[in-house]
Amino acid sequence: MNLILFIHQDSSKKGTTLKKIIDQTFTGIEIQTLQTFNTFKARLKQASNYNKEIFVLFADSKKRLNDLKGLIDLLDNKRLILILPDDSKATMSTVHRFFPRYFTYVTDTYTDLCDVISKMINPKNINNI
Repeated sequence: MNLILFIHQDSSKKGTTLKKIIDQTFTGIEIQTLQTFNTFKARLKQASNYNKEIFVLFADSKKRLNDLKGLIDLLDNKRLILILPDDSKATMSTVHRFFPRYFTYVTDTYTDLCDVISKMINPKNINNI
């Protein structure tokens, strides 16, 4: 299983928090962190195994979310999780265009996110909720 994180290099401290939580929570799986749109775009163009990859996109601002919109075609048929800056109507309208498996908001703990990723990694435990 591969976990691909997009956390832009100019993201807030919350991006660093997310990276630490993911690294501490998910040991034993490959975690790749991409920090620029160019490297992320190049990664999306690589051959992908749908069942072996989960993409977590950290959009800590509306600008970052809008920049990610430019990559929607490349995100097609990927297992996506989005982390959003807010729950405004404009943000909600945008997020649904990505067809994510799950979305949440920028926070300090990411407990819900870790739970969802765990279930995606090990679907056999999905009934043990």
